[in-house]
Amino acid sequence: MPTAAARNAARRVLVTGASGFLGRAVAPALARAGLEVVRAGRALPACGAGAAWVAYRELGPDTPWQGVLEGIHSVVHLGGLAHLPDETAAASAALFRRVNAEGTARLAQAAARAGVRRLVLASSALVHGPRSPGRPLTEEDAPAPATPYARSKLEAERGLLEAATGTGLEWVILRPPMVYGPGARGNFARLVRLVRAGVPLPVGAATAPRTFIGIDNLADAVVACVTEAGAAGRTFLVADAETTSTRGLVHLIAAALGRRVWTPAVPPALLRAAFGAIGRGADVRRLLEPLELDAGRIRRELGWTPPVPLAEGVRRAVAAAVG
Repeated sequence: MPTAAARNAARRVLVTGASGFLGRAVAPALARAGLEVVRAGRALPACGAGAAWVAYRELGPDTPWQGVLEGIHSVVHLGGLAHLPDETAAASAALFRRVNAEGTARLAQAAARAGVRRLVLASSALVHGPRSPGRPLTEEDAPAPATPYARSKLEAERGLLEAATGTGLEWVILRPPMVYGPGARGNFARLVRLVRAGVPLPVGAATAPRTFIGIDNLADAVVACVTEAGAAGRTFLVADAETTSTRGLVHLIAAALGRRVWTPAVPPALLRAAFGAIGRGADVRRLLEPLELDAGRIRRELGWTPPVPLAEGVRRAVAAAVG
């Protein structure tokens, strides 16, 4: 956990994407750590509950950050474009690039000009590719993004580094895997719905190691990256302490729901053929292929450990989904 001295060193923090899935957890975590948080989103909320808010409308190369960054010590950049169906995402490469890559570069340039001390960027472990190479991935593995989203995240990282070069702006890059938690969308929400429906899930053969991260753990890691001096100029893979698999995650969801789930071991070749026939080949790859991360660097260098165990994080996420 961050030291008291490190926490006192940081002051006002701007959080982009504060109304989104990540921001709704990260902004309160920063506030609980004693930081003054300014929340930024595409629009002002109907009720900010006393919190400071600013609106930036759209993220991209023309976002007007003038004035927003005055007096800001650190920026946590969570805003961006993530959840699009595979068939839509393939046709939206330009939009991913505009929002994620060009939007990050614009923010970083404005932050450097405004004298912001540090910018923490939420990137993605997918910049390394969709699978791990027979061992846990580390930050030393070369990037190999395979989707428009992943490529835009790698471009965002490079835009941040370029904007910070020769300035006083410190940068920190976080690369999380799939994030689950209250309000999660995408694959996690889909799995919860399927388990609740009581249908058989043919993931018995999906035992390849996969690493995830709960939203509370990610928020805690962001606090460390804002407050710890040793985070400056570093890229960190960040993950839960435990590794599981798609099958293991399904059974954790079922346990949290108090249900039993049947996960027949359908041969992978049959699954690939069936999903491929309906244009969902990427889905079966995510089910079957390994994506295991080694988050040792952030633990060694920042002394960070994920505070919430995997099973408890899944329980919290499922409780919020069905509550």
